[in-house]
Amino acid sequence: MRGLHCFRPRERLHVSAQYEQVKKRGRRQRLSHCAVTSLVNGLAYHRLGLVVSRRVGNSVRRNRIKRLLREWFRLNKQSIPLPGKDLVVVAYPGADALSLEALTGELLAVSHIQNERKS
Repeated sequence: MRGLHCFRPRERLHVSAQYEQVKKRGRRQRLSHCAVTSLVNGLAYHRLGLVVSRRVGNSVRRNRIKRLLREWFRLNKQSIPLPGKDLVVVAYPGADALSLEALTGELLAVSHIQNERKS
């Protein structure tokens, strides 16, 4: 039970080629505070990539957004149905004003995370 709520290194997108593949082949949905792109990865687990640019705010705000997004993923990755998906979340300005609960509600409402069609 201890490992269920960890955010392991294998669950992160590490290299830009992984981000580019999700960007080119994945399904994207825009939300009010972020955009989510997902792509089935063929693995037994989900992976997360974050994009928070300087236009979102200073380093304190950007780091807060990244902490919130990682916490959302850590707590909710079991509710995203298999097969495993690569998720890239791009934050928009104003995302740092959200609470974890508001962010969770917004991200879990994304239909293609819940029910992505197989391509």
